[in-house]
Amino acid sequence: MDELAQSEDFDPDEIELPTTPPPGSAPTVPVRILAMTRRCWKCGRDTMCIVGMYPARPSRGYCGLFTTETGRTMTLAVRLLERSGRGDLAATVKYRYSQTARKQQLTNGCQHCDALQGNFPVQEDAFARVVSAGGPDGLDTLLVADCPVLEWQAVVHDGGRSVIVV
Repeated sequence: MDELAQSEDFDPDEIELPTTPPPGSAPTVPVRILAMTRRCWKCGRDTMCIVGMYPARPSRGYCGLFTTETGRTMTLAVRLLERSGRGDLAATVKYRYSQTARKQQLTNGCQHCDALQGNFPVQEDAFARVVSAGGPDGLDTLLVADCPVLEWQAVVHDGGRSVIVV
């Protein structure tokens, strides 16, 4: 992969991901599903928002917290929550129309009034917490889930991803 990235005709949007886990790798990667509690803009009550994914045991030098600002990462986070028996946490995530983005987006909703919590303000709050804590421990770990390695690779190599460097 490193050699490919250094070539002159490299296009990150054209990466062909493997269809099977790399030889010798485990079929799953333990990842932390991260969230935070914030006050709903509409009803004023505290609500839980799913904000990102991070390896449970990152390798030395690993520095990418993948945020749920993109549909691919949010979809995977919701799927892992549901597989782990936490459908209650996943239930507040659905497609809603964002007036700011002028399109339907997969977003967090208030657990009490279902108001869209907005990807930009949620991620702005998450970023502030990560920065103030010096890393992903500024966020709450909802659970550690076994994520299929191919699904994790799709998030890591998604050209439209949002990442907080930690």
